[in-house]
Amino acid sequence: MTQQLAISKTQDKLIDAGIFSRSDVDALSAGLNEPDWMREKRQIAWSIFEETPMPTTSDEDWRRTSLRKIKWNKFNPTRRSSLLNAGDSCKALTELPEDIRDAVSEEYDAAGRIVIANGELACYEFDMNLAEQGVIFCDLSTAVSEYPELVQKYLGTEAVPPSNSKFAALNSALWKGGVFLYVPKEVEIDKPFQVALILEGEGSVIMPRTLIVAERFANVNYIEESVSYGEHGQALNAGVVEIYADDSAQVRYVDVQRWGQDVYNFNVKRSVGQDDSNVIWETGQLGGRLTKTYYDSLLPGNGSNMEFNGVYFMEGKQHLDIDTLIHHIGLATGGDLLLHGALKGKGRSVFTGLIKIEPTGQQTNSYLKNENLLLDRTARADSIPSLEIEANDVRASHGATIGKIVEEYVFYLMSRGIPRNTAVRMVVEGFFYKVFDRMYNERVREKLFDAVSAKIGD
Repeated sequence: MTQQLAISKTQDKLIDAGIFSRSDVDALSAGLNEPDWMREKRQIAWSIFEETPMPTTSDEDWRRTSLRKIKWNKFNPTRRSSLLNAGDSCKALTELPEDIRDAVSEEYDAAGRIVIANGELACYEFDMNLAEQGVIFCDLSTAVSEYPELVQKYLGTEAVPPSNSKFAALNSALWKGGVFLYVPKEVEIDKPFQVALILEGEGSVIMPRTLIVAERFANVNYIEESVSYGEHGQALNAGVVEIYADDSAQVRYVDVQRWGQDVYNFNVKRSVGQDDSNVIWETGQLGGRLTKTYYDSLLPGNGSNMEFNGVYFMEGKQHLDIDTLIHHIGLATGGDLLLHGALKGKGRSVFTGLIKIEPTGQQTNSYLKNENLLLDRTARADSIPSLEIEANDVRASHGATIGKIVEEYVFYLMSRGIPRNTAVRMVVEGFFYKVFDRMYNERVREKLFDAVSAKIGD
């Protein structure tokens, strides 16, 4: 066993690149002046990272996504962003560039805003009226220091432990620049919390970690946008999101991914829903060179529910791999997933969707569907929906489509005097509107619609 482990380590290109080490874990924890329990969490995570082999195309969930072309030694985890002040103080939102202000929807009201650039806090705003109600919204390092009991209870436990995967373990060991959002019981917040994650500089690396906890009957909306700023060449994001929804709580998590086309992007995003809770995922995947993201919904609570609304648009040589799990454990749980994607050029998408129903998951009602529109002959989409059912009183089904634009639709519009390019645009926009109509937040719908329209081109 020891010999086999040694062999696997020498074949681990990420470790062999030498950009991360156990001494980095020690230095990070010491620099943040973290308590012993947090240092121990990081050290355990690093050990798991070392022992976990790099994913390869021999692994079922990585079968269609290869990491062989990534030049790991080109990444620079110490790159500092120009958006940061010289000291530890944060900038005012008005001091940041326009595209960064747009990422946190400056023109709209928000319950709070955080901008994190290359793993460091660049801007922070929070409605103090919410603080008086017990709401906590801050960067995760501050939460570790000021709210240790809460963070220790949830961080890296049931939702995303370091044993989840290689990149989850790396994040657990070296996360920096994260967000903590805690909403006490019976507190309902209409305005969303807005967060921007920024990559800047040659070879830049970020490992953000988001921890959201909603107590009984709480209601909260969280919007996170990922943005590349300036020229950074090859860059890396390895993120983790953990969501805990207590009894009858509702959490709406929105992420808009607009990385540059030279970013390698790996994420594990997982929610745990208790009795009668509702977790709603909404996503727009538009950027990145290669993306592998897991969206997992664990439903142990009776009557718990999840909903997923997503769009993606890949072009050039972009590669997107989305892996979803709807895990029904409690009684009478529900799931509803709709994901639409368009691909042009040599863009490629991979969707793997699993509805898993445990023997305890009687009276489950679950559905998932993935639809793909190929705009060029060189584009490719793979869609693999599946069911794993161990209960006998359930409703569960799935669907997937991959096809080109129906020429009859285009011809119909052209017969009404509409030019072909405009007709094609209208058909593609209509394809996405099926998902947009299900999205809650107007600002997100508009942003995604504009981004999709820009990608369609003339």
